[in-house]
Amino acid sequence: MISYDFIKIVLLWLCLNIMIIVMMELALFSQTTKEQEDDSIWIKLLNAEFWATLEWFFVVPAVRVGATFLNPAQLGLSSYVFNFIGQIITNKFWLEIPTTIDDYIGMVLIFVGMIVSKLRLIG
Repeated sequence: MISYDFIKIVLLWLCLNIMIIVMMELALFSQTTKEQEDDSIWIKLLNAEFWATLEWFFVVPAVRVGATFLNPAQLGLSSYVFNFIGQIITNKFWLEIPTTIDDYIGMVLIFVGMIVSKLRLIG
């Protein structure tokens, strides 16, 4: 049976990963918005660096918490899952561009990798 403490740890890890995605998307795409299209390269760079630095305040604890119940391969692959979900949301609601079929195929391959890693199907 799953303990209450385990559920709290997983929920904390999920919240940290959501914050990572928010910071990452802001670092990657805020300089492409209409609000910043006339800004200098230095302002855009400082803006991206600001959000990327804040992202690391969540990355380090997320990795430490995630390592308590995932192996390194699963932890690495899970970050791709969060990045992909964040990208879909960003594409649809912020950038207003379509998510392509090759993005979805890449995600399926990552899920297969996670299943192989979790179940130790090879070796």
